Amino acid sequence: MIKALSSTRITVVCLFLLFILTFWGTIAQVQQGLYVAQERFFNSFFFLAAGFIPFPGAQLVLWVLFINLICMLVADFAKFRHLSNIGNLIIHCGLILYFVAAFMVFQVSQESNVHLREGQGTNVSTSYQDWEVACWTDNSEKHQVTAFDTKNFKPGFHVPFKNKNFTLTVKQFYPNSDAFNAPDNKKNPIILNDSGITMLTPKPVLKEKERNIAGGVFTLKFDDKSYTLILFGAEAQPTKVPIAGKTYYFILRHKRYQLPFTIKLDHFKAEFYPGTDMAKSYESMVTISTGSLQRQVRIYMNNPLRYKDYTVYQASYDVDNMGRQYSTLAVVKNFARVLPYIACLAVFLGLALHFLIQAFISKAKE
Repeated sequence: MIKALSSTRITVVCLFLLFILTFWGTIAQVQQGLYVAQERFFNSFFFLAAGFIPFPGAQLVLWVLFINLICMLVADFAKFRHLSNIGNLIIHCGLILYFVAAFMVFQVSQESNVHLREGQGTNVSTSYQDWEVACWTDNSEKHQVTAFDTKNFKPGFHVPFKNKNFTLTVKQFYPNSDAFNAPDNKKNPIILNDSGITMLTPKPVLKEKERNIAGGVFTLKFDDKSYTLILFGAEAQPTKVPIAGKTYYFILRHKRYQLPFTIKLDHFKAEFYPGTDMAKSYESMVTISTGSLQRQVRIYMNNPLRYKDYTVYQASYDVDNMGRQYSTLAVVKNFARVLPYIACLAVFLGLALHFLIQAFISKAKE
Protein backbone atom coordinates (compact mmCIF):
# COMPACT_ATOMS: atom_id res chain seq x y z
CA MET A 1 0.00 0.00 0.00
CA ILE A 2 2.77 2.43 0.97
CA LYS A 3 4.72 1.54 -2.15
CA ALA A 4 1.68 2.22 -4.35
CA LEU A 5 1.01 5.58 -2.68
CA SER A 6 4.68 6.57 -3.08
CA SER A 7 4.50 6.33 -6.88
CA THR A 8 6.09 9.21 -8.79
CA ARG A 9 3.11 9.06 -11.17
CA ILE A 10 0.93 10.42 -8.37
CA THR A 11 3.48 13.19 -7.82
CA VAL A 12 3.48 14.18 -11.50
CA VAL A 13 -0.34 14.18 -11.74
CA CYS A 14 -0.66 16.31 -8.59
CA LEU A 15 1.94 18.82 -9.79
CA PHE A 16 0.16 19.05 -13.15
CA LEU A 17 -3.19 19.67 -11.43
CA LEU A 18 -1.62 22.34 -9.22
CA PHE A 19 -0.27 24.07 -12.31
CA ILE A 20 -3.76 24.08 -13.87
CA LEU A 21 -5.41 25.32 -10.65
CA THR A 22 -2.83 28.09 -10.16
CA PHE A 23 -3.21 29.32 -13.75
CA TRP A 24 -7.00 28.98 -13.74
CA GLY A 25 -7.41 30.59 -10.32
CA THR A 26 -5.15 33.51 -11.21
CA ILE A 27 -7.13 34.26 -14.37
CA ALA A 28 -10.43 33.93 -12.46
CA GLN A 29 -9.34 36.57 -9.92
CA VAL A 30 -9.82 39.32 -12.51
CA GLN A 31 -13.51 38.51 -13.09
CA GLN A 32 -14.55 36.96 -9.76
CA GLY A 33 -12.33 38.82 -7.31
CA LEU A 34 -9.55 37.49 -5.10
CA TYR A 35 -11.64 35.99 -2.30
CA VAL A 36 -14.20 34.15 -4.45
CA ALA A 37 -11.46 32.69 -6.67
CA GLN A 38 -9.48 31.66 -3.60
CA GLU A 39 -12.45 29.89 -2.04
CA ARG A 40 -13.34 28.07 -5.26
CA PHE A 41 -9.95 26.95 -6.55
CA PHE A 42 -7.63 26.86 -3.54
CA ASN A 43 -9.68 26.36 -0.36
CA SER A 44 -11.96 23.62 -1.71
CA PHE A 45 -11.57 19.85 -2.02
CA PHE A 46 -13.44 19.92 -5.32
CA PHE A 47 -15.65 22.26 -7.36
CA LEU A 48 -17.87 22.03 -10.42
CA ALA A 49 -16.20 23.14 -13.65
CA ALA A 50 -18.69 24.48 -16.24
CA GLY A 51 -21.37 23.95 -13.60
CA PHE A 52 -21.46 20.13 -13.67
CA ILE A 53 -17.97 18.58 -14.11
CA PRO A 54 -16.32 17.70 -10.73
CA PHE A 55 -12.75 19.01 -10.60
CA PRO A 56 -10.31 18.55 -7.70
CA GLY A 57 -9.56 21.67 -5.67
CA ALA A 58 -6.13 22.59 -4.37
CA GLN A 59 -6.85 21.28 -0.86
CA LEU A 60 -7.53 17.76 -2.12
CA VAL A 61 -4.51 17.82 -4.45
CA LEU A 62 -2.20 19.07 -1.69
CA TRP A 63 -3.39 16.41 0.77
CA VAL A 64 -2.79 13.68 -1.82
CA LEU A 65 0.65 15.13 -2.58
CA PHE A 66 1.47 15.31 1.15
CA ILE A 67 0.51 11.64 1.67
CA ASN A 68 2.48 10.73 -1.45
CA LEU A 69 5.56 12.51 -0.08
CA ILE A 70 5.28 10.86 3.35
CA CYS A 71 4.87 7.41 1.78
CA MET A 72 7.86 8.09 -0.47
CA LEU A 73 9.93 9.04 2.59
CA VAL A 74 8.88 5.87 4.45
CA ALA A 75 9.39 3.59 1.43
CA ASP A 76 12.90 4.93 0.76
CA PHE A 77 13.95 5.49 4.37
CA ALA A 78 16.58 2.74 4.18
CA LYS A 79 18.30 4.64 1.36
CA PHE A 80 18.27 7.90 3.30
CA ARG A 81 20.34 6.35 6.11
CA HIS A 82 23.35 6.35 3.82
CA LEU A 83 25.47 9.50 3.94
CA SER A 84 25.37 9.83 0.14
CA ASN A 85 21.59 10.40 0.28
CA ILE A 86 21.56 12.91 3.16
CA GLY A 87 20.77 15.68 0.65
CA ASN A 88 17.64 13.86 -0.50
CA LEU A 89 16.53 13.47 3.11
CA ILE A 90 16.91 17.22 3.72
CA ILE A 91 14.97 17.96 0.51
CA HIS A 92 12.10 15.70 1.60
CA CYS A 93 12.03 17.28 5.07
CA GLY A 94 11.98 20.75 3.49
CA LEU A 95 9.05 19.77 1.26
CA ILE A 96 7.15 18.38 4.25
CA LEU A 97 7.79 21.68 6.04
CA TYR A 98 6.21 23.44 3.04
CA PHE A 99 3.01 21.46 3.63
CA VAL A 100 3.10 22.13 7.37
CA ALA A 101 3.47 25.85 6.62
CA ALA A 102 0.56 25.74 4.15
CA PHE A 103 -1.64 23.98 6.72
CA MET A 104 -0.77 26.52 9.43
CA VAL A 105 -1.42 29.44 7.08
CA PHE A 106 -4.82 28.00 6.17
CA GLN A 107 -5.78 27.35 9.79
CA VAL A 108 -4.41 30.37 11.68
CA SER A 109 -4.07 33.19 9.14
CA GLN A 110 -6.46 36.11 9.60
CA GLU A 111 -8.26 37.32 6.46
CA SER A 112 -10.10 40.61 6.21
CA ASN A 113 -10.52 43.54 3.83
CA VAL A 114 -10.72 47.31 3.57
CA HIS A 115 -13.19 49.04 1.24
CA LEU A 116 -12.07 52.56 0.32
CA ARG A 117 -13.03 55.44 -1.93
CA GLU A 118 -10.35 57.79 -3.25
CA GLY A 119 -9.22 60.06 -0.41
CA GLN A 120 -10.46 57.72 2.33
CA GLY A 121 -8.20 56.09 4.88
CA THR A 122 -8.60 53.61 7.72
CA ASN A 123 -6.68 51.60 10.30
CA VAL A 124 -9.44 49.01 10.68
CA SER A 125 -10.14 46.02 8.42
CA THR A 126 -13.33 43.98 8.16
CA SER A 127 -13.69 40.20 8.12
CA TYR A 128 -15.21 38.54 5.07
CA GLN A 129 -17.17 35.93 7.02
CA ASP A 130 -16.91 36.38 10.81
CA TRP A 131 -19.45 38.45 12.75
CA GLU A 132 -19.56 40.40 15.99
CA VAL A 133 -22.15 42.16 18.14
CA ALA A 134 -21.03 45.69 18.91
CA CYS A 135 -22.35 48.25 21.38
CA TRP A 136 -21.50 51.87 22.22
CA THR A 137 -23.06 54.98 23.74
CA ASP A 138 -23.36 58.59 22.60
CA ASN A 139 -21.98 60.16 25.76
CA SER A 140 -18.78 61.41 24.10
CA GLU A 141 -17.47 62.61 20.74
CA LYS A 142 -15.21 59.57 20.41
CA HIS A 143 -17.40 56.64 21.40
CA GLN A 144 -15.76 53.50 22.71
CA VAL A 145 -17.04 50.38 20.98
CA THR A 146 -17.28 47.05 22.79
CA ALA A 147 -17.68 44.05 20.49
CA PHE A 148 -17.87 40.28 20.92
CA ASP A 149 -17.26 37.53 18.38
CA THR A 150 -20.37 35.49 17.57
CA LYS A 151 -18.58 32.13 17.13
CA ASN A 152 -19.70 30.91 20.57
CA PHE A 153 -23.24 32.26 20.34
CA LYS A 154 -25.94 29.71 21.17
CA PRO A 155 -29.30 29.90 22.97
CA GLY A 156 -28.77 30.92 26.61
CA PHE A 157 -25.31 32.42 26.06
CA HIS A 158 -24.81 35.65 28.05
CA VAL A 159 -22.92 38.21 25.98
CA PRO A 160 -20.32 39.47 28.50
CA PHE A 161 -20.83 43.24 28.22
CA LYS A 162 -19.39 44.67 31.43
CA ASN A 163 -22.25 47.08 31.90
CA LYS A 164 -24.45 47.32 34.98
CA ASN A 165 -27.27 49.02 33.10
CA PHE A 166 -28.30 46.02 30.96
CA THR A 167 -27.75 42.33 30.21
CA LEU A 168 -27.85 40.70 26.79
CA THR A 169 -28.64 36.99 26.30
CA VAL A 170 -28.80 35.02 23.05
CA LYS A 171 -32.21 33.50 22.24
CA GLN A 172 -31.38 32.40 18.69
CA PHE A 173 -28.45 32.97 16.39
CA TYR A 174 -28.32 32.03 12.71
CA PRO A 175 -25.10 32.04 10.61
CA ASN A 176 -27.33 32.72 7.59
CA SER A 177 -30.82 34.18 7.83
CA ASP A 178 -33.69 36.12 6.30
CA ALA A 179 -35.43 39.07 7.98
CA PHE A 180 -39.12 39.96 7.84
CA ASN A 181 -41.24 42.91 8.95
CA ALA A 182 -44.56 42.63 10.76
CA PRO A 183 -47.37 41.78 8.31
CA ASP A 184 -49.68 44.41 9.82
CA ASN A 185 -46.86 47.00 9.96
CA LYS A 186 -47.62 47.59 13.65
CA LYS A 187 -44.52 47.84 15.76
CA ASN A 188 -44.43 45.54 18.76
CA PRO A 189 -43.19 47.58 21.77
CA ILE A 190 -41.45 44.50 23.18
CA ILE A 191 -39.38 44.04 20.02
CA LEU A 192 -36.45 46.40 19.59
CA ASN A 193 -35.27 47.01 16.01
CA ASP A 194 -35.07 50.37 14.26
CA SER A 195 -35.54 48.79 10.81
CA GLY A 196 -38.94 47.33 11.71
CA ILE A 197 -37.73 43.72 11.60
CA THR A 198 -39.92 41.48 13.75
CA MET A 199 -38.79 37.99 12.76
CA LEU A 200 -35.72 36.10 11.55
CA THR A 201 -35.73 32.72 9.84
CA PRO A 202 -32.66 30.50 9.28
CA LYS A 203 -31.33 29.74 5.81
CA PRO A 204 -28.91 27.01 4.69
CA VAL A 205 -25.30 28.09 5.24
CA LEU A 206 -23.70 28.78 1.87
CA LYS A 207 -20.32 27.40 0.90
CA GLU A 208 -19.26 30.90 -0.18
CA LYS A 209 -19.22 32.12 3.42
CA GLU A 210 -18.99 35.80 2.50
CA ARG A 211 -22.53 35.54 1.06
CA ASN A 212 -24.07 34.47 4.38
CA ILE A 213 -25.93 37.11 6.38
CA ALA A 214 -26.02 36.38 10.09
CA GLY A 215 -28.96 37.26 12.29
CA GLY A 216 -29.62 37.09 16.02
CA VAL A 217 -32.53 37.32 18.43
CA PHE A 218 -31.51 38.49 21.92
CA THR A 219 -33.11 39.12 25.27
CA LEU A 220 -32.17 42.62 26.47
CA LYS A 221 -32.96 43.31 30.13
CA PHE A 222 -32.89 46.79 31.69
CA ASP A 223 -35.05 48.78 34.10
CA ASP A 224 -36.39 45.44 35.45
CA LYS A 225 -37.99 44.67 32.06
CA SER A 226 -37.17 42.25 29.26
CA TYR A 227 -37.20 43.13 25.57
CA THR A 228 -36.48 41.22 22.38
CA LEU A 229 -33.62 42.76 20.44
CA ILE A 230 -33.37 41.64 16.82
CA LEU A 231 -30.12 42.29 14.94
CA PHE A 232 -29.67 41.47 11.26
CA GLY A 233 -26.29 41.53 9.52
CA ALA A 234 -27.57 43.41 6.46
CA GLU A 235 -28.65 46.43 8.52
CA ALA A 236 -26.43 49.44 7.84
CA GLN A 237 -27.62 51.42 10.88
CA PRO A 238 -27.56 50.30 14.54
CA THR A 239 -30.62 49.97 16.75
CA LYS A 240 -30.85 52.74 19.32
CA VAL A 241 -32.05 51.87 22.83
CA PRO A 242 -32.46 54.47 25.65
CA ILE A 243 -31.11 52.94 28.86
CA ALA A 244 -30.46 54.72 32.17
CA GLY A 245 -30.48 58.18 30.61
CA LYS A 246 -28.09 57.22 27.79
CA THR A 247 -28.62 56.08 24.23
CA TYR A 248 -27.00 52.72 23.50
CA TYR A 249 -26.36 51.54 19.96
CA PHE A 250 -26.45 47.83 19.08
CA ILE A 251 -25.43 46.34 15.74
CA LEU A 252 -24.51 42.97 14.24
CA ARG A 253 -21.68 43.51 11.79
CA HIS A 254 -18.70 41.83 10.21
CA LYS A 255 -15.85 41.47 12.68
CA ARG A 256 -13.36 44.35 12.76
CA TYR A 257 -9.59 44.13 13.22
CA GLN A 258 -7.26 46.91 14.33
CA LEU A 259 -4.34 47.36 11.92
CA PRO A 260 -0.85 48.51 13.00
CA PHE A 261 -0.89 51.06 10.16
CA THR A 262 -3.25 53.45 8.40
CA ILE A 263 -3.93 52.84 4.72
CA LYS A 264 -5.26 55.66 2.52
CA LEU A 265 -6.44 55.25 -1.08
CA ASP A 266 -4.84 58.03 -3.16
CA HIS A 267 -5.89 56.85 -6.61
CA PHE A 268 -7.71 53.90 -8.15
CA LYS A 269 -7.47 52.94 -11.83
CA ALA A 270 -9.34 50.24 -13.75
CA GLU A 271 -8.81 49.24 -17.37
CA PHE A 272 -11.54 47.44 -19.33
CA TYR A 273 -11.61 45.27 -22.41
CA PRO A 274 -12.71 47.38 -25.42
CA GLY A 275 -16.49 47.56 -25.81
CA THR A 276 -17.20 45.73 -22.54
CA ASP A 277 -17.58 46.44 -18.84
CA MET A 278 -15.24 43.52 -17.99
CA ALA A 279 -12.16 44.66 -16.12
CA LYS A 280 -8.83 43.92 -17.78
CA SER A 281 -6.84 45.10 -14.78
CA TYR A 282 -7.21 47.38 -11.77
CA GLU A 283 -4.78 48.86 -9.29
CA SER A 284 -4.64 51.08 -6.22
CA MET A 285 -2.11 53.72 -5.28
CA VAL A 286 -2.12 53.90 -1.48
CA THR A 287 -0.25 55.69 1.28
CA ILE A 288 0.77 53.65 4.32
CA SER A 289 1.27 55.59 7.55
CA THR A 290 2.96 54.18 10.66
CA GLY A 291 3.40 56.93 13.20
CA SER A 292 5.44 59.72 11.60
CA LEU A 293 6.56 57.53 8.67
CA GLN A 294 4.71 57.42 5.35
CA ARG A 295 5.30 55.65 2.06
CA GLN A 296 3.33 55.35 -1.15
CA VAL A 297 2.78 51.90 -2.64
CA ARG A 298 1.17 50.70 -5.88
CA ILE A 299 -0.93 47.56 -5.34
CA TYR A 300 -2.10 45.50 -8.30
CA MET A 301 -2.63 41.88 -9.31
CA ASN A 302 0.19 39.66 -8.00
CA ASN A 303 2.00 42.70 -6.59
CA PRO A 304 0.84 43.08 -2.96
CA LEU A 305 1.98 45.35 -0.16
CA ARG A 306 3.88 43.61 2.65
CA TYR A 307 4.23 45.02 6.17
CA LYS A 308 5.55 42.77 8.96
CA ASP A 309 3.04 39.88 9.25
CA TYR A 310 0.52 41.62 6.98
CA THR A 311 0.05 41.30 3.22
CA VAL A 312 -2.37 43.58 1.36
CA TYR A 313 -3.67 42.42 -2.04
CA GLN A 314 -5.80 44.07 -4.70
CA ALA A 315 -9.00 42.02 -4.36
CA SER A 316 -11.80 43.71 -6.31
CA TYR A 317 -13.63 46.99 -6.87
CA ASP A 318 -17.13 48.35 -7.29
CA VAL A 319 -18.98 51.50 -8.35
CA ASP A 320 -21.77 53.14 -6.34
CA ASN A 321 -24.94 54.82 -7.66
CA MET A 322 -23.11 58.13 -7.99
CA GLY A 323 -20.42 56.62 -10.19
CA ARG A 324 -17.73 56.71 -7.50
CA GLN A 325 -15.20 53.89 -7.61
CA TYR A 326 -14.27 51.89 -4.53
CA SER A 327 -11.25 49.65 -4.17
CA THR A 328 -11.43 46.48 -2.07
CA LEU A 329 -8.09 45.40 -0.65
CA ALA A 330 -7.68 42.01 0.99
CA VAL A 331 -5.67 42.08 4.21
CA VAL A 332 -4.05 38.83 5.34
CA LYS A 333 -2.22 38.48 8.65
CA ASN A 334 0.01 35.42 8.34
CA PHE A 335 1.44 34.24 11.67
CA ALA A 336 3.48 31.51 9.96
CA ARG A 337 4.95 33.59 7.17
CA VAL A 338 8.58 32.64 7.96
CA LEU A 339 7.98 28.88 7.63
CA PRO A 340 7.90 28.84 3.78
CA TYR A 341 11.24 30.68 3.75
CA ILE A 342 12.75 28.12 6.12
CA ALA A 343 11.35 25.31 3.95
CA CYS A 344 12.76 26.95 0.82
CA LEU A 345 16.18 27.28 2.46
CA ALA A 346 16.09 23.60 3.53
CA VAL A 347 15.24 22.47 -0.02
CA PHE A 348 18.03 24.66 -1.45
CA LEU A 349 20.59 23.33 1.03
CA GLY A 350 19.42 19.77 0.38
CA LEU A 351 19.82 20.21 -3.38
CA ALA A 352 23.24 21.83 -3.01
CA LEU A 353 24.43 19.11 -0.64
CA HIS A 354 23.08 16.35 -2.88
CA PHE A 355 24.85 17.67 -6.00
CA LEU A 356 28.11 18.24 -4.09
CA ILE A 357 28.10 14.69 -2.69
CA GLN A 358 27.32 13.24 -6.12
CA ALA A 359 30.15 15.32 -7.63
CA PHE A 360 32.64 14.01 -5.03
CA ILE A 361 31.45 10.42 -5.59
CA SER A 362 31.87 10.79 -9.36
CA LYS A 363 35.33 12.32 -8.85
CA ALA A 364 36.38 9.46 -6.57
CA LYS A 365 35.36 6.85 -9.13
CA GLU A 366 37.55 8.38 -11.85
